[in-house]
Amino acid sequence: MEIFNDPQGYLQWYRRNKMIYESELRAVKRLNLSNCLDIGAGPSVFHEAISGRIISLDISDAMLRLTNPTEDKIQADALYLPLRNKSVECTFISVTICFISDVEKLLQEIQRVTKKEFAVCIVPEDSSWGQYYTELGKKGHKYYSKAHFISKKELISLVQQYFEIKDTISTLKYSPFDEPKVEDPEEGLEGSYICVKAKPKS
Repeated sequence: MEIFNDPQGYLQWYRRNKMIYESELRAVKRLNLSNCLDIGAGPSVFHEAISGRIISLDISDAMLRLTNPTEDKIQADALYLPLRNKSVECTFISVTICFISDVEKLLQEIQRVTKKEFAVCIVPEDSSWGQYYTELGKKGHKYYSKAHFISKKELISLVQQYFEIKDTISTLKYSPFDEPKVEDPEEGLEGSYICVKAKPKS
């Protein structure tokens, strides 16, 4: 099922919220990722933060049309990755995890195809921005009404079932009601946009 039927509107969100996007982009850059499969790539907004070859995977053909035309693309369901075991060096997923019906199945698939490292970034339920988006969802927001936000503890627990965590990074320490600003990422999980970098368990 396509979650976002308005890819241009999705892309416009990042253009309107440049400071939030820049803060999140800096967090992804801090992960030092290369040669990644981007799951739920959307219009590839984080690809400038990833070096080497990038493969965009999304269930939405409309989203994939907005990705860099020079990149490889796969239209597929993230719960059934059409890739061989250990066939990609790195996997990356940002926010999309909150729109997946079976997160454990997703992580099993990611572990199966990942050779070296995995990174996931989310807006956790137990953060000021997570609470803000949850309330918007209750009011029928076209994106957030379809999201299922999880807590920082839930994310760590899920990731640790299949991976060994190497690093945690976060940004967006200010609330949705504060003046927007660009933040440099910091180690730990204090912010509202958190990233976990890990390697598959052997």
